[in-house]
Amino acid sequence: IPATWLMVRGAKDAGEETLTPKKDHVIYTGIYEKIRHPQAVGEVFLFGVIGILLNSPFLTFFSFIYFPIFVILCYAEEQDLLLRYGQSYADYCKRTGAFWPKG
Repeated sequence: IPATWLMVRGAKDAGEETLTPKKDHVIYTGIYEKIRHPQAVGEVFLFGVIGILLNSPFLTFFSFIYFPIFVILCYAEEQDLLLRYGQSYADYCKRTGAFWPKG
C-alpha cells in the first residue's frame, strides 16, 4: 500500500507535467518537496510486493535486478532535468533526497 500511495501521490502532485513537461516549470510541491522520484520508489517496491503476494520467484527476483537499473535511469533523467532547468534544479537536488527524504 505505501508503494502504491507513493506512485499515485507522485502522479497527482506532478499533474499534467507527468505527461507533458513544461520548459519553464519544475515541480517542487507536494511529495516532491521531500523526494525527487516518488513514482520510481513506489514502482520498484510494488514489483517486489506483487512478486511475494503472487508467490512468483521470477517477479521477486526481477524486482531485485530491476532496482539498480531503475536507479541508473533516474539519475540519467536527472541529467536531462539539469540541462533543462539549470541551477534551479541543481539547488532543488541539494535540498531534496532522490529516493529518501533528507534530514
